[in-house]
Amino acid sequence: MAEQKPSREDLLAKIRTTLADLLDNNDLQLSESTVADEVDDWDSINHVRLLIELERELGFRFSADEAGGLKNVGELIDLIQAKLS
Repeated sequence: MAEQKPSREDLLAKIRTTLADLLDNNDLQLSESTVADEVDDWDSINHVRLLIELERELGFRFSADEAGGLKNVGELIDLIQAKLS
């Protein structure tokens, strides 16, 4: 039986939880339109840390072009869904 792909809501929750842990901010709120500039301490270093942690948890790798081309959380969800399909 094929494993069910996570929904957009599941992925948004995973990204929020992972980023909240990295930034030590349990009150972190994200939506698909959120951009890094809107989140305190979400700088380039923490962006890379987020992607590495998501790679570890989800079992795939982002390319440098993919990692650098993301404009918002929704694009990250799109990319993850493409990687998992």
